[in-house]
Amino acid sequence: MTTATTTHLDEPAIWLGCLSCYNSGRLTGKWITAEQAAEPEAAETLNGLASVETVGEYTASRSRKCFGDEFAVMDHQLIPQSCADTKEFYDNAEQLAELHNTGELETITLLASNLSMETLSELIKYHQTNYQGEHDTMNKFAEHLIDEGVIEIPASLPAHWIDIDAIARDLAYDHFEIAGHIWRNS
Repeated sequence: MTTATTTHLDEPAIWLGCLSCYNSGRLTGKWITAEQAAEPEAAETLNGLASVETVGEYTASRSRKCFGDEFAVMDHQLIPQSCADTKEFYDNAEQLAELHNTGELETITLLASNLSMETLSELIKYHQTNYQGEHDTMNKFAEHLIDEGVIEIPASLPAHWIDIDAIARDLAYDHFEIAGHIWRNS
């Protein structure tokens, strides 16, 4: 049995496998990172996993091992579920690599695990519009908004009269938190 031995746990990637080989009891495929998939003409040969063959009007990428023409993402890491499809991964590879390099991909992947959006661009737009930052709890977020002056507390009020828990509960109607990251509902 052939298996991939190297994984890139620190960057977005898919494990692309040949379905014909899989159905024959062989595990043939490879890990492909977003950076590798973003290279010109990478999608055509599936980063060397396949060769392109044309018969009449039909052009297909065929497995170098068994000449099968069907491939599937059998595993993925550090990418939203919506990109765990061969076409979506190759179409969004450059953007995934860029998001990974800026550190936003992990947060967007967290968001994707809790929202159902069809495309990566929808997720990115939602994140860029509604992300409020990383705060341990909704109470910490409320304190941050008070410190920044977004929520104004009259100076005449004694500090012990301010109910942070109540403010946090009110914020929870318009915001949600995932693993310490907060987004505004839209």
